[in-house]
Formats: sequence, structure tokens, C-alpha cells
Amino acid sequence: MLNRIYITEAAATHIEVPQQIPGGIVPIDSIRNAITSVLEGNENDVLLLIIFIRIDEINTTTEFLNTMSYDRMIFQLVVIGSDEELGKFNPERLENIAEFRTGFINRVNFDFIVRKTFRVLKEFYKVVTFRNDHLAKLIDIRRDQDDLINIGKALSSEKDPDNLLRLILFLSKKITGADAGSIYLVEEDEAGRQWLRFKYSHTFSREIPLEEFIMDLNTQSIAGYVAVTGEVLNIPDAYNIPEEAPYSFNSSFDRKNSYISRSMLVVPMRNHVDEIIGVIQLINSKEDINSKVSSGNEAFEIILNSNDDFNRFVVTFETKYDSLMEAIAGQAAVALENNRLIQQIQKQFEEFVKASVTAIESRDPATSGHSFRVADLCKEMAYAVNRVSDGYLGAYHFSESAVRELELAALLHDFGKVYIDLAIFQKSKKLFPKDFENLKLRFDFLYRCLELECVNREMERLRQDSDTHETRACFDDMLFERNEVLKNIRTIKDKIVRMNEPAVTDEDPEEILASMFRDIESIECRDIDGNAMRVISDCDRANLSIKRGSLNADERREIESHVVHTYNFVSRIPWPPEFKRIPEIALRHHEKLDGSGYPGGLSGRESISLQSRIMAIADIYDALSAKDRPYKKAVPLETTLNILRKEAEQGKLDPDLVDLFISCRIYERVSSSPE
Repeated sequence: MLNRIYITEAAATHIEVPQQIPGGIVPIDSIRNAITSVLEGNENDVLLLIIFIRIDEINTTTEFLNTMSYDRMIFQLVVIGSDEELGKFNPERLENIAEFRTGFINRVNFDFIVRKTFRVLKEFYKVVTFRNDHLAKLIDIRRDQDDLINIGKALSSEKDPDNLLRLILFLSKKITGADAGSIYLVEEDEAGRQWLRFKYSHTFSREIPLEEFIMDLNTQSIAGYVAVTGEVLNIPDAYNIPEEAPYSFNSSFDRKNSYISRSMLVVPMRNHVDEIIGVIQLINSKEDINSKVSSGNEAFEIILNSNDDFNRFVVTFETKYDSLMEAIAGQAAVALENNRLIQQIQKQFEEFVKASVTAIESRDPATSGHSFRVADLCKEMAYAVNRVSDGYLGAYHFSESAVRELELAALLHDFGKVYIDLAIFQKSKKLFPKDFENLKLRFDFLYRCLELECVNREMERLRQDSDTHETRACFDDMLFERNEVLKNIRTIKDKIVRMNEPAVTDEDPEEILASMFRDIESIECRDIDGNAMRVISDCDRANLSIKRGSLNADERREIESHVVHTYNFVSRIPWPPEFKRIPEIALRHHEKLDGSGYPGGLSGRESISLQSRIMAIADIYDALSAKDRPYKKAVPLETTLNILRKEAEQGKLDPDLVDLFISCRIYERVSSSPE
């Protein structure tokens, strides 16, 4: 603390000035420079200042004093003037005026004024110091409260477990000003054996690569002691731990990395049931002793490079951090437990979805793996969209949650097929196998009936006629007729066998069937009771009339209804907000941009979500290129891609997405895709 007395030249004529004073008589214009010189020459001291001035110098003096910082200076003015001048005087700040004298100030009065004023300045300095210290503590407490609130928010919002550990350690170091720190987690095997895993570490002052390792869970190490006992350790100097302490400091880390671990604060992480699940170990609390007010950022602002830095800036962790870090460690433990439970629930749900999809697909081995491949294709497409910077796709970006949403929607997109008759899925021909066999049996029955009828007629003729030339001619005619009728039946049966194969043809099945009916109707077919019997039923005729594929209109409508069944089922699942669009995405994966899709017949990009348009391409690609199915052969890769291009050209599929699918060779990124 410095004391200075400055007397202006005008005021000196009214004072009996001692020969030596800590300051001196100076012109009014030089006082500012004199004060500045003292403050600059004594950077760590506070200046207590008394200035003797004439009353007409007050404005000039207060003017330059008000432009100076009061952080390191406390002053008082002694004003000299007449009663008349005092009567006209109207000062703005009386608190800076210690005395007003109207007469000459002799030596005794001067000494009294100086002693009294310096006493006032010292008391005022104490008040200011106390106020500043108290304010600094309040600011520090407020900062700690804000940090606790922010830590709670940050820990509750972080979902990634590795990022969560980094966040816990970073916030712990920031709030305590620690330079380094580590997190250890307690692990346990099925037999109940426990150990401590060194999980994550970070040091602000230098980059120190560290790998995970495990250590015994006992009281011999500092972290182990805290994990076993649950006691908070605040160690002033790790190199001077009392000999009677059950734990010891391992200095190998310091030796290997040229570091000095001095002060330590080690706290247990307790979960909601008071179990210790880990330990936070903080090293080297840092503080700039030359700074009057803490910035709250010492952890990363102060860098420890040399030994002098460790000696100058490293301090013992304040005791207030013991309880504060226990609270933070408790929050961290709950966050870790919640994160673990969320990860576990999410994994269980994902496994349930996969198991459900596998169970559904096992009903039809021919389509096994379809949903998983479509999900992989959709995921790769989403990442490809993220890499597009131009065109309308450049405005889209899939977050990890959005990618996961699309992937789950793709996994579940065919879930509604569980409600569809399995026979329809496995229908490889236009007629079901049983119906086809019955139809062939009816033709065989017709064949045998006619054959038998012809034989009976021949036998009857033999009984009536003798062996003449006319009889032989008649037999030849009957044999020819029989062969023609039976040949015609075989021909019709062969045509039906061919018509039963699913194919795309320019021939009209109805015309072919009409011709068959004309031929069959001219032939009587009766059952064993003699009743007329229809060989080709209306149901057979409807199925054989299918022009494309193997499904009739009713069966195709039932197949198409699987998307509605999927939507109804998936909508019942209480999805979190980030996955709320899964039912709608799955519902629309068969919609086409030209309105020819189902179930809504929507048209245009604005009506169908980007995710559903992506899934439509993935679904068609896999349906075409997958291994042989009952109703079709696997389509070669180039043919499959050409079909996608044609669908895009016809306005059915999104051309930009098809181009992206082909140009980025998305199909090659799914391992089960064909060569």
C-alpha cells in the first residue's frame, strides 16, 4: 500500500508544507502524470492519495481524476478557499472532499489533516476490499451455480456415451480450474468380479495420448481407494502423501510425460441407488495469484509448460469443490446410468425389430433378407444425399437420428405382410398348385371319359356288325375321330399349362380362353352320376386371364394392403419425437411420382417424402436383383439399373435419386447385392 500527498502550487501558498512528504508540490497539470508514474512503477500496490487544492482547481482536478481507474487508487481532496468562495461552491461529489479550510494551514493542522485523512482512506480501503472480495465470492458462487445448471442441461442432452465422458471431464475441469483429469468406470463380470477401467483422460497443457487399461479395485491406488470407500480425496501434493495413508501415488505417468501432478481432487460417482459406478480424478487446480478476479476459465487459459509454471500457478483445490464436485459427480453418474439404460433399451428394441423382421421373412424363405438389404440401401442413400451440394437434393441433410429413422422405417416397411395369406406371397403361377392340379385332373378325367366313350362305341359297333369292308372303314373313322378329340384335349391342356406361367405377353388371354371354351363346350363331360361337369371354372378362367405376373386383381389388392397393415401396426408403437415419421415413411414406399402407386395414388415430389422416395428405389432394386423367387428369376444388374432408369424417365421414380443411386454405385455398398 502506497501513500502519496500532492499539493498544487496554488494551494501551497496557504500551507506550511513540511520539508519531506511522500509526494510533493506540483503544478495542477502535472498531478495526473505523477499519479500515473506511481501506479505504473508499483503494479501490485494500491495507492492512497491526498491532494491539497485551491477551490477554483476542483473542476480541473476532478475532471482528470474521473478519467482514471479507481481499481488501484483511493483519493481524498483537501480544499482551500474563502467563506465567500465556499458560499458560491456547489460540488457534485462531496464524498471525495475530506476537508475545507478557509485560513492558513500551519504545520500542526497539516499533520492532523493528513493523519485523519489517511486513516479514513485506509478504512475506506478495507471496506472496498471487503466489498470486492465479497463481490468476487458472489460472482464465483453465481458462476458455480450457472455451471451446475449448464452441466445438468449438457449431461441430460448428450446421447453419445463417449462424448458424455468427455463432457463430464471437461465441465469438471472447467468449474474447478483443473489442468488435467481422468475418468475411471467400475465394471463387473457375470461372476461378480469387479475392476476399475481407465476410460478417458485429458490435459489442457499438452497432448498426451492414453489408451484404456484396467486396474484392480482396491484401496492401494488413489482412484481405487475412492471407488472402494466412496470418500472424497483432496490432496494438496501428490508427492507428499502421508506414509500412513493406505493409498499411494504412481508417478510413472509424470515421468513418462514430463508432467508434475501436484494437487488432486478425486470424487466418486454415485448413481441413484448410491452405488459407486466410477471415479472422477482432477489434477492441478490452477490460479493466477496476480489477478484480482477469477475469470472462471483458468482451466484452459493458464498453460503449464515449465517447472516455474507449476510452482506459480498450481494451488490446492478449494474445499468448496469437495461438495460441489460430489454434486457434479452425482449428476454425471445419473447421466451415465440413464445413457446406459437408454442404450440398452434402444439395443433391445433394435434387436426386437430385427427379430420380428426375421420372423416375418422366415414365412417366405424366397424373400429372406429383403428388409435388411433395403434398410442398408436406404441408409447409404441418405449418406449420399448428405454429400450432394447442388440441385434440389443439396438442400437436404440427414442427421444421424434422421438416418436411423429411415433405417427403422425400411426394416419395418413390409411388416404388414404378416396379415396377408402366405399362399398369395408364394403363388408362383397364375393358379395355386392345388387348383392347378385339380384343373389338370379334370382334363385327365375328360380325356379318359371321352376315351372310354369312344371305346364303348367301338365295342357296340363290333357287336352289331360283322367283319366287312364297311365295318373296317367305320372303325377307321371312329379311331380318327377319337384321336382328334383326345389330341384336342391334350392341346388345350398344354395351352393351360403354358398360360399358368406368369409372363408379360402381347397375346390376349381372354381370346385364347374363349377359343378353348368353344372347343370344350362342344364336348360333353359328365361325372359318374351322369351330370354335366364344367372343366374350367370361373375362378380358373379369371386367374388364367392374368396378363402380367401371377396375381389376379383381388390378390393384388390384398398384397397392396400390406402397406396399410404396416402403417396401422407401426403407428401403435410409441416412437420418440425423432422417429415419429416412421409410420408415414413406411406407408408411402410404393407411391409413384406419376400417381400410379399405392395406397394413396399420390403424385409429385411435394406429396411424397424424400425418405419414401428413397425407399421406393431401394425396394424395387432389391426385388428385381435379389436371388430367384418363385414368381421370377433374378434380373441381371445392368437390366435392373435400366429398369430403374426407365421408371425415372416415365416419371414414376425420382430421377435425381435414381441418378444418385446409380452414379454413387449405392448397390455395391450392400454386401448381399448381386454381382
